[in-house]
Amino acid sequence: MFSILHISDLHRSPTDNITNAELISALVSDRQRYICESPPIKAPDAIVISGDIIQGVPLGALDAPARLAEQYATALDFIVKLTERFVAGDRSKVVIVPGNHDIDWVTSRAAMVAVPTGEIPTNLAAELYRTDTPYRWDWKTRELFKIADVATYDKRTEAYWCFFEQFYKGVPSLLRVTPGKAGNLYSLCNGRIGLAAFNSCHGNDCFAFHGLIPPEVIAQAHLDLTDAGGFELLIAVWHHNVEGPPYRTDYMDVDIVRGMIGRGFRLGLYGHQHRSEAAPVQIHLSGRETMAAVSAGSLCAGIRELPSGVHRGCNIIEIHDDMKKARVHVREMSVANLFCASRHARYGGNSWIDLEWDPPADLVGRTVDFAERRNVDILSKAEIELKAGNPLLTKNFLLPIIADLPEYGRKLLIEAARQTNDRLLLLELLTPPRTIAEIFESVDLFINSKDFPAAHRCLDEFGGTFGVSEPHLIELRARLAAAEAMTL
Repeated sequence: MFSILHISDLHRSPTDNITNAELISALVSDRQRYICESPPIKAPDAIVISGDIIQGVPLGALDAPARLAEQYATALDFIVKLTERFVAGDRSKVVIVPGNHDIDWVTSRAAMVAVPTGEIPTNLAAELYRTDTPYRWDWKTRELFKIADVATYDKRTEAYWCFFEQFYKGVPSLLRVTPGKAGNLYSLCNGRIGLAAFNSCHGNDCFAFHGLIPPEVIAQAHLDLTDAGGFELLIAVWHHNVEGPPYRTDYMDVDIVRGMIGRGFRLGLYGHQHRSEAAPVQIHLSGRETMAAVSAGSLCAGIRELPSGVHRGCNIIEIHDDMKKARVHVREMSVANLFCASRHARYGGNSWIDLEWDPPADLVGRTVDFAERRNVDILSKAEIELKAGNPLLTKNFLLPIIADLPEYGRKLLIEAARQTNDRLLLLELLTPPRTIAEIFESVDLFINSKDFPAAHRCLDEFGGTFGVSEPHLIELRARLAAAEAMTL
């Protein structure tokens, strides 16, 4: 299985009452208990952080830039150390998205101006809820504002993206991770999992708290992951929860998630609501399609920010090797700031729940064989490299799938082994031989390695099976006898 440590809502700040060292220690101590759990839990292979990296600063803060810089420095220190402890320092295995607390309220407010009474739209209610409206309503002062300086408004996430760039700077093996991008892409599990990390804070600021991912961002991420090819499972990560009470607006329309499902995303990870939830979200198109949507509790929210009766927590998600189901383990910080299993009645008294999803289908309703599609893509790349005179790269492409190679792939790898003089690989590929020519080559390899018994066995077992002519058998046995004589 492939295991993900899913944390969210870190709310890091140098003034927080839980230090980075305490948090890291609690997570490491919990990992040591994984093997004793029933069932045991696999240690994480990757880390997903679904937003609210810092606590943020309130409106009116005069020293906002300095305080944001301090908070992100604390967060960077925590995430770097967590990466070192859990994934051997490999930052390409860490996924980060922003949350609403990563929005600089002071900068967003500076981009707005109050709307005079005579200029207030007559259809204000409809205007306020229009997608990408420039208007904002402040319930505290009962004033209408308008975004007047778009350039300044766009800088409200500048501190977050600076932190983001610091973390990923110089990291190899990233699929497409760019500061400021609304949908970054990651490749996990040796290329079997494609992950889209979305910014769900589009239009989010000091007066607008909703979650939103523009449809074109999801569509482009889907196209780019499709072009990258070979992914058996598509995962989406964002921050906002997808349901809320009637008089709240700080959640995301579930139709946005349905758009992900219709494009083949089958596992969704998010946070924001400060409690763990794991449930399927369904969409009905030509048939039923399902995403497993999983929310992590807050890793470090303050007591006042946690729902009643909810502790700080995180999830470990074990994705089954068939990429069609997962087990979500819920952990909570309930005693002495230490994590342990979090048992829930909605999970049957367990601390975990199993989720399944239907794999995506092609245009005629057949289940897509992603493994076969990925292997075809690998074969194509291996062939291109061999023709370009790069047999080592051909071997690098084909060796991980050697057990699933079709005949043409086997021939490509045999030729790459020849060109790199890799006798051990050649013998592995030619045993057993499949043609008369391969019998001759195998015998030559055994003679050169002075494994004369193996050469005799090859001739005895396969010479007659493949109908090697008697003159050729006599010639091979004579060459073998001469080689044996020279070693005496």
